Amino acid sequence: MQKILFLLAIFTSLCTQAQTVFSTQNLDLGELYAGSERFGDILITNQGKQKAYILRVEKPTDVVYLASSDVLLPDSSFSFRLQVNPTKKGAFSYDVKVYTSDNMNPVNIRISGTVKELTENTMAGLMSCPDFGSEPSRVQTTELTIITVDENTRQPLAKSTVTIIRNGTPAGAWITGKKGSFQQESIPGYFYFFASHDGYFPKEAGVYVGPKIKEITIPLRMDPTMCIPFPNPNPEPIPEEPQELTAETAEIIIDQQLDNQQSDSVIKQTIPELAQLPPNSFESEHFKPVNVVFVLDVSSSMKLGEKMDLMKYSLNQLVDEMRPEDHISLVTYSDGASVLLAPTACTQQEAIKAKVAELKPHGMTAGGKGIKLGYKQALLQLSPDKANMVIIITDGAFNKSSDDYQKTVRKYAKKGIIFSVVGIQNRPNDQRAMEEAAEFGKGRYIPINKLSDAQYNLLQEIRIASFRGI
Repeated sequence: MQKILFLLAIFTSLCTQAQTVFSTQNLDLGELYAGSERFGDILITNQGKQKAYILRVEKPTDVVYLASSDVLLPDSSFSFRLQVNPTKKGAFSYDVKVYTSDNMNPVNIRISGTVKELTENTMAGLMSCPDFGSEPSRVQTTELTIITVDENTRQPLAKSTVTIIRNGTPAGAWITGKKGSFQQESIPGYFYFFASHDGYFPKEAGVYVGPKIKEITIPLRMDPTMCIPFPNPNPEPIPEEPQELTAETAEIIIDQQLDNQQSDSVIKQTIPELAQLPPNSFESEHFKPVNVVFVLDVSSSMKLGEKMDLMKYSLNQLVDEMRPEDHISLVTYSDGASVLLAPTACTQQEAIKAKVAELKPHGMTAGGKGIKLGYKQALLQLSPDKANMVIIITDGAFNKSSDDYQKTVRKYAKKGIIFSVVGIQNRPNDQRAMEEAAEFGKGRYIPINKLSDAQYNLLQEIRIASFRGI
């Protein structure tokens, strides 16, 4: 009977003008983050005197839909909900064709937006479309005020420089105005701040910014070794308003500040000849091609504090220094282990960084499985003419399926694959186990506790392992 009604409605529509009207044919979902709702509603109205039906919907596999009714009665409306679940970051555009009983031609709905962060389970949203008790929304933003003050006097510090790092990449920088502050439209999430001011020690800190947080104060401590200048009789006026800088300028500012904190003491102790070269020297004349696999801990403990940002920042900084002849592979582990990036030439810097940006912590810590899979990737590019390395980056001990990792590390060290361990803000009782693991693999333990470590230490380990000599 239902099929007869559909056929009758189609026959009638041939003699009448289309009676269903869509409130829009362009659904812009805006910027989507990991916690964003990824659906929107379209109102379909029947302006005619006969019932209308949705006959079929042609859509990509990344789109699901839900209608609030099966039948559109005369002079009434219903909601048509569309949800997207893109599997990669960046701009997206989907076309959905809706065939109704009163029109031989489909109505084309264009769904667009930009994915800024992927969900942890990209398939979860495809199982069903949210019911109509859920209202579509955008990510809530907060007008956040950041203030720099003197640690002792609590007086605002004008002309401070504050850089924000998000997802392992400098997102922007500001010079504070007369009130020592600036405002930033912010979405909920984790931020890493790096603040500096002439005559003060720089300060870095990770802060979670929630919807209810409106203000963040960054206290800076005066550096007693800095000379206090005589007052300038004609000082430059302090701008009332803060100055926003570009992300590129932010990177330069961080580099300048962190240069003063770097130390090459490890290199001097390990290879005195290497210490004769500039600390960022990485020419092919002195360093062999590198075949390195990073085994990355993405278990739930990496959510704590700034650990994930420090790991991402250190990897991004290293990628910028690597050469065309070098190869990088990424293996992740939590409950299990998987290859995030097969061996890739370092000419593909943006592709490597895009994979780093996707990292999301979850689950337990299957360190042993990650190490074994890391060695499999290293074997794909194994060469006696290269520095072959497996470097695990973790915040703690290898808790699950890792009881035999020492045997694995020793086995491959004999084949010329160096094993090093990067500790992200490790607890002291975990550090010794990591140092022993690195010793088994003829590598080193590399601590990363702050931005200067993240910028500097990983590159130095690569330089030590690949050094040809002078």
